[in-house]
Amino acid sequence: MLPLFLQELPYDPNQVTPGWVGFLATLLVAAVVILLLWDFNRRVRRINDRADVRERLEVEVAEMEARERLAAEVGDQKRREPGTGA
Repeated sequence: MLPLFLQELPYDPNQVTPGWVGFLATLLVAAVVILLLWDFNRRVRRINDRADVRERLEVEVAEMEARERLAAEVGDQKRREPGTGA
């Protein structure tokens, strides 16, 4: 008995093609990969947009707190000045 890889094949290996089933399987895999990449891109963009909004809000809050501190300091200095009638 010959090993399996030495036996004569009942068909010509150069004539064998995957056919429509192989084409459809490849098309399905390609479509799934494209959809996954599209979804991944959408999620990353959403995460980046949220981070940008969060950063802008933090800057805005910091500026508002700085203005409030400055206004409080100016108010304190005006109250301490002599001759203001207070």
